[in-house]
Amino acid sequence: MSSPWARRLLTYLPGSILLAVAVALVASQSLRPTAVLDMWRPWGEIGVLAAVMTAIILTGGIDLSVGSIIALASVTFGLAWQQGWSPALSAAATLVVGFLAGAANGTLITLGIAPLVATLATMAFYAGLAMALSEGQRVAGLSESFTDWGQGSWLGAPSQWWLFVGVWLAAWVVVHHTRFGRYLFVIGENRLAAEFAAVPVRSVEWSLYAASGTIAALVALFYTARGGAAVPNAGAGIELQTIACVVLGGTRVTGGRGGLTRTLFGLAILSLLDIGLQFVARKIYVPWSDAPWQFNANARLLLLGLLVIGVAIWNERTSRAREA
Repeated sequence: MSSPWARRLLTYLPGSILLAVAVALVASQSLRPTAVLDMWRPWGEIGVLAAVMTAIILTGGIDLSVGSIIALASVTFGLAWQQGWSPALSAAATLVVGFLAGAANGTLITLGIAPLVATLATMAFYAGLAMALSEGQRVAGLSESFTDWGQGSWLGAPSQWWLFVGVWLAAWVVVHHTRFGRYLFVIGENRLAAEFAAVPVRSVEWSLYAASGTIAALVALFYTARGGAAVPNAGAGIELQTIACVVLGGTRVTGGRGGLTRTLFGLAILSLLDIGLQFVARKIYVPWSDAPWQFNANARLLLLGLLVIGVAIWNERTSRAREA
C-alpha cells in the first residue's frame, strides 16, 4: 500500500463503506424518492452551514456559535413579525442580526482570541440573548406565505435543496477558484508564513466569520418557516452536525487540507444514514437491558457520533501515514 493512489483509496475506505450501507438502507426502505427528499430538508440546512464551516476549518478555525446565531436570528424574525413588520422587512432584519453576530466573532478572533474560545463564548452569549429577548416563548402564527416558503417545493425539490445548491456552488467557486480561496489553504497550512507572505490573514478571517453569521441567519429563516414558529432554542446542536460533516469528509481540523468535495461526501454519509435509520425505526434489544431500544433521535445521534469518531481517527492516522 505504498502507492499514493492506494493510500488515498485507503483513506476513503471507511466512508465509502458507510455511504454504501446508507444508500442500501434508504433504497431498501423507501418506496418514494420524494419522501427521501422531504426528509432531507433539515440536512439541506446543515449542508449550507457545512459549506461555510469547511472554509473556516481550512484556515484552522472553527465556529461553534452557528446554532446560537440561528436561535437569535429566529427570535429576531419572530419579534419583528409581532411588531407588525412585513415578512420581507423581518427577514432583512434577521440577516442584519446574523451578519453583526458573525462580524463580532470575526472581530474577537482578529484581536487574537482563539476561534474555539471566542465562538464558545459567543455561543453561550447569543443563546442567552435569544432566551432573554423572547422570554423563553415561541412566536407562532406566522404568515402562511412565509411558512410555505420553508415547507414548499419547487420543480419537485424542497426549497432547502435549492438553497443548498445555490450556496454550495457559490462556496465552490470562492474556495477552489479564487485568490481568496487559496488564502484559506495557505493560512491553514502555516499562519505565520502566510503573514510574512503578505496574505491579509485578519481580513480573510473576519470575512469568513461574518459570512458564517449571515448564512446562519439565512438558515434560520428556512428553519423558522419549516417549523411554522420562531423558537428561542432553534438550531440547538446543529453546529456539531455541521462540523461532523466536515470532519467525516476528511478535511483536517487543523487546517490546510480538505475541500468542499470532501464535505459533500461527509454530508451524504451522515444524512443518508440518519434517514435510513429513521426508516428502519424498529425496536432492538440490547444484551444489558430487558427493555427494547428504539431508534429515536437520541439513539441515532449516539450512533452517528460513534461513527464520526471512528472515521475521524482513521482519517487522521492515514493522513499521518501519507505525510511520513
